[in-house]
Amino acid sequence: MVHPVSRRIATVERDLERRGFALEPGEAATTAVDGPTDLTGVDAPVHLVHLADGSPMTIVSAIANAAHERRVPVLVADRWVDEESRDVLGRPFLLAGRNDGAREFYPIEDRIRLADDSLACVGSHGRMEWAETATESDDPELRLDVGGEPVAVLDSVDELCCPGPDPTAFEYRYSRGDDGTLRVFRGGRTVGRYTSFRSMRTDGFRPVPLPLVPEHHVRRNGHLARAVRIASVEGDRVEYSTWRSD
Repeated sequence: MVHPVSRRIATVERDLERRGFALEPGEAATTAVDGPTDLTGVDAPVHLVHLADGSPMTIVSAIANAAHERRVPVLVADRWVDEESRDVLGRPFLLAGRNDGAREFYPIEDRIRLADDSLACVGSHGRMEWAETATESDDPELRLDVGGEPVAVLDSVDELCCPGPDPTAFEYRYSRGDDGTLRVFRGGRTVGRYTSFRSMRTDGFRPVPLPLVPEHHVRRNGHLARAVRIASVEGDRVEYSTWRSD
């Protein structure tokens, strides 16, 4: 029995061949070359990627990898992942939204590593949201809200890059000691010791998720990244979704 993933990929490959592309199979994915430009709107090879899920990080990784290789990503998905992906790609490109022109970011699983090698955490409940401040500046401030209240402000998204924000940017931070315990700090004082993240969370402390900043992932060939298509497969028919990302 052919696995559904392999069947979907094979269906898209056959469709691309019918459109005039030549296939170049690879170890991880297939590249289609020398085809017409009407599919993606740019003169570049296309790179088939099967999406295991529709999370923002999975999507941006697939897009960035293809664009960095000078290829247009074509994301092959089942109908459930297809719907999730449209939520990510149908908004401002790879953003959770915009508010008065200010960018709002998806949180991802990566953590905020600070300049002293500790990691940022919060000591309050509520949804964590990352957004830039509405301003005409080319480098707006980046704000973290928890439960609708601001808890940290960085000079810009670039402050997230190595070596990371100053430890004073967040009220709380944590690190793992040589004995394996998690220690939470406020300033230079230890305010909690925990044997697991579960016990740390039970006491009200949560790691801060890194915001997904598109330009930190798609570092080159942005025009190819923005030409991304979702290939939806129904039987032997393939539909390539297009939309305005901004």
